[in-house]
Amino acid sequence: MKLPNWLPHLRVLPEDDINSQVRVEDSDEFLQNSSDKISAIESVNNVSIVEYSKEVNPDLRKNEYELHDTKITSTSNKLNSNNNHDTPNTTVDSDNSDIDFKDPSGQEKLDYQYQRTEIITNNNNDLGNESKTGFKMYSSDVTATMEHSPLGPSTKRVPYELRDEANRKWWKCFDEFEYRMNKKAVLPKSMRWKFLYHPRTDNPKAEKRLLFKIDILIAFYFFILCWSKSVDSNNFTNAYVSNMKEDLHMKGNDYVYTTTIANVGSIIFQLPFMYLLPRFPPHIILPFMDLGWSFFTFACYRAKSLAEMRAYRFILNAFGAAYYPVSQYLLGCWYAPDEITSRVCLFFFGQLLGGVTSGLLQARIFESLNGKCGLAGWRWMFLIDAIAISLPTAVLGFFVIPGIPSKCYSLFLTDEEIRVARLRNKMNQIVDGKSSSELPSLFSWKPWKAVFLKPTFWVLVVFDMCSWNNMTAFSGSYALWLKSNPKYSITQVNNLSALPAALGFAYVAFCSFGADIFRCKWIFMVFAAIMNCVSCGLLIKWDISSQAKWFAFLTTYFSVSASPCLWSYINDFLRFDPQVKAITWIAIYSFSQSTNAWIPTLAWQTVESPRFKTGYTVSIVFGAIYGAWTFVVLYYYKRLEKRNAFKNGIILYNSAKGENVPEFVVNDMEEIDGSYYFKKQPSYIDT
Repeated sequence: MKLPNWLPHLRVLPEDDINSQVRVEDSDEFLQNSSDKISAIESVNNVSIVEYSKEVNPDLRKNEYELHDTKITSTSNKLNSNNNHDTPNTTVDSDNSDIDFKDPSGQEKLDYQYQRTEIITNNNNDLGNESKTGFKMYSSDVTATMEHSPLGPSTKRVPYELRDEANRKWWKCFDEFEYRMNKKAVLPKSMRWKFLYHPRTDNPKAEKRLLFKIDILIAFYFFILCWSKSVDSNNFTNAYVSNMKEDLHMKGNDYVYTTTIANVGSIIFQLPFMYLLPRFPPHIILPFMDLGWSFFTFACYRAKSLAEMRAYRFILNAFGAAYYPVSQYLLGCWYAPDEITSRVCLFFFGQLLGGVTSGLLQARIFESLNGKCGLAGWRWMFLIDAIAISLPTAVLGFFVIPGIPSKCYSLFLTDEEIRVARLRNKMNQIVDGKSSSELPSLFSWKPWKAVFLKPTFWVLVVFDMCSWNNMTAFSGSYALWLKSNPKYSITQVNNLSALPAALGFAYVAFCSFGADIFRCKWIFMVFAAIMNCVSCGLLIKWDISSQAKWFAFLTTYFSVSASPCLWSYINDFLRFDPQVKAITWIAIYSFSQSTNAWIPTLAWQTVESPRFKTGYTVSIVFGAIYGAWTFVVLYYYKRLEKRNAFKNGIILYNSAKGENVPEFVVNDMEEIDGSYYFKKQPSYIDT
């Protein structure tokens, strides 16, 4: 049975997540007396979870089942597999007791007595491990649902907002969530401080537990993973200014060319993930690639020539090709649109922490281990990074990454929490996965047409490309400026190089948490672009006071501060199709990274160090385009959400254009407390 998309508040597993394996809880006698009925029950509507009540009001039951003294009977005679009613579900859980329920209109109280008997089907043995009590009512009449239950309003009908756009204010064009959520779903201003764990389903306790767990298992793990990658990437810069340049006889633009070669390895080996991402479990892919990263990080310590170092960095980045797109793909499968930015923030915190700790660790190691066992200090850093940081992170990933909600493999999430995760995705129209048979062939025209023939892809490509190429924070210019100043020793250079990244934490947090609290990403992206342009403008002039120059360098991390907002935008654009999402993510990331592979070669030439006038000029141009392009992205985002307004619980019409209230609202819906509810499931709703 395929559940209606317009009834997202039902706590029930979709049919494609459950197979026909049957488990009976707490009722051996029932199994003995009714085993011949099980297959018949399964055949009706392909029902996936069935629970039986002891006494049920027959006026509210249609084509369903009642349990009388452990005997199953049908209230209709249609016990066959051709009964295709899509029926919403009502669940209450308790032991033998009488509980009063009130129907959604508040007109009548119904007494139900039910017993501890449940039949549940199980999928992939990853669900159904919990014993529950209660009954489940399947009815073709939506008014049979109940608003109050022991677990909260789990069966509350979906409220729709009827909105006349004739009175729409001009400033609403800047409201990102105007069409994304209706007024019932919008978090009140008095509760905005709860934005991290605001309950969105009928089971707030389980949802809060779920969010807390995935914050640890996914968001925090990606923080550690990104920190590990950032430590190594920054180590190369720190090693360069810590005598690696002299040891490997590097000169001229060798530093930039080596970085470019490494980026090429990452770009090339990202492409296979267009196929792998929607088909293979990410909790295996990502840790496996990290093992390869760890091995070649270790190999970097023994490089005896520049050519050998370039080879190691190329292969190392090939193994690191997965972690950016795969991590963002996974985050988009678990978090709502007004939750994800603050979680992507953790990812970038890892990147910033890598910049801070790499400099401090390199300084400490250079002082303590330089020359020990005949190894230079920069070689010890690669050794410690590989053995003590990268390798444990890779091994940990095999155990903590839970996959995606529809194909969840986790030691830490309960059945109830997985169900809540799947329900949340239904509520937010997030399609996190499909079976292999449902996915189109990667070599067919269909998925590529869905990507490249839509303007959204090109809008996002330009957006991400500008984001990548205005990042003065990662240019290495600040460290090279410090090194050029004779008053700073190598230890001081390494220590001071941590300052901009440390301030970057505050910049990223400000933009990310602000975006989720106020549900407004664009304004923080524009602000960050303005600050980046100010920083670049000061450094282009160069001949300024010492205080102004320090201000300019210490605000360079505004160039990356809004990246979580950008990536959450991309995830929300791509939430409808996992194959399109995989192709688009990889294509956008690869294209942007490929431009970043050659633009720094031209713009940030080492021979211009430490002034880098060309580099700052290029950055200010991309920064200005990035800020302006934010409004183009906002336009396309709002256009997409307006087209999906009905799925988001909003019914639109415009009386100023002569449009009347839609006929189905008058005929098929009823108004309760300012919201509209379907009296019953209409045939024209796409299920």
